[in-house]
Amino acid sequence: MSSLPIYLDYAATTPCLQSVLDEMIPYFTEHYGNPNSQHISGRAALDALSIARDKVCKLINADFEEVIFTSGTTESSRITIERASVSLMKTGCRKFVTTKSEHKSVLDCADYIKSHSIEVIYLNIKNDGLIDFEQLDGILDESVGLVSVCMVNNETGVLQDIKNIAELCHGKGALIHVDATQAFGKIPIDVGELDIDFMSASGHKVYGPKGIGILFYKKKNKKFLRVPGANQEVEFGVRSGTVPVPLCIGMGKASEIALHEMKDDFANISKLHRILIDALKGSLDEVYINGSAESNYPGILNVSLRGCEGEALMMECKRIMVSSGSACTSNKLTISHVLDAMSIPSDIAQSSLRITIGKFTTEADIMIAIDDIITATTKLRKMSPVWDMITSGMDLDSIFEGKYCGHAV
Repeated sequence: MSSLPIYLDYAATTPCLQSVLDEMIPYFTEHYGNPNSQHISGRAALDALSIARDKVCKLINADFEEVIFTSGTTESSRITIERASVSLMKTGCRKFVTTKSEHKSVLDCADYIKSHSIEVIYLNIKNDGLIDFEQLDGILDESVGLVSVCMVNNETGVLQDIKNIAELCHGKGALIHVDATQAFGKIPIDVGELDIDFMSASGHKVYGPKGIGILFYKKKNKKFLRVPGANQEVEFGVRSGTVPVPLCIGMGKASEIALHEMKDDFANISKLHRILIDALKGSLDEVYINGSAESNYPGILNVSLRGCEGEALMMECKRIMVSSGSACTSNKLTISHVLDAMSIPSDIAQSSLRITIGKFTTEADIMIAIDDIITATTKLRKMSPVWDMITSGMDLDSIFEGKYCGHAV
């Protein structure tokens, strides 16, 4: 039995499946040809690359020429947002719209395109983490070229209604980019049915290797992404450089496995999610689930245990590995920008843990996690002046400013 704490940080990264690794290894050591080479080794690599791409396409119901391999979601999003936004300026579309709760990689792209005279509009999100359709409808006009929305939020698991968002955007003439990092391979995605224009995803979030991802684009929108003068054979003219065939094969294999195991994985994760929430509800007071109770991916649970500090809780839970926010920002002792965008009061936001459940999580793991969290919360609350204020009936909303109207459990 492993002496390591139980891993409950699957939203940060997932272990690479052994079957994925096994399929990759020969393309490091035996079939190592460059897929752009015309000799037999190069053609073998190209054939393997094509098979891998086809597996990804089947998972999201895309056409073969609509998917390219990248180094991951960050690059895919950057290619889309930076190139498409600049290209769309030529059509008179000088505005880019995204939300305040997006992943840092998208917010960084938004900062970059501002320097190219593109106006960036940040949508507010409601207290449950969902976007305000009325606000989006009011913002959209002929000057908006691209809208970028995260399908499943990496900190809260909130699931946006992408189909209706896309319909609204298209009705006003705007294109939509979707960050599907936490949704890809975990919930069904049909890019045609959802009418997505661009979509980004990473391999290491779905039990594949790190350093590989995909960018989906509708064929008619490829013109907005092309590298000037790029060779058509280099990832369809959108991404230059030698394609990392072994990593692509790993991404393809992980996609193939996800297609076959998604339903069972989702059912198991949903069950464990419910066990965890019910146990915390039954044992502790002042427990808050940050995010929509109706529209979410159950593998990501953001829970606030009022009266405790999230970093202290994380350190006190010795038998589990969790985070106090997203992995990209957890080294900063500040309120998560996602929870801040949801207008969650600071004392609740600071008491949050992100617990993420995955393919290998068992019910026994969850029971240990429950015991660890309850024990840690009880201990920290005994030392917490904030908890003393809560139990004495003091109105913390007036002290910390802003009222929380999410769902306590």
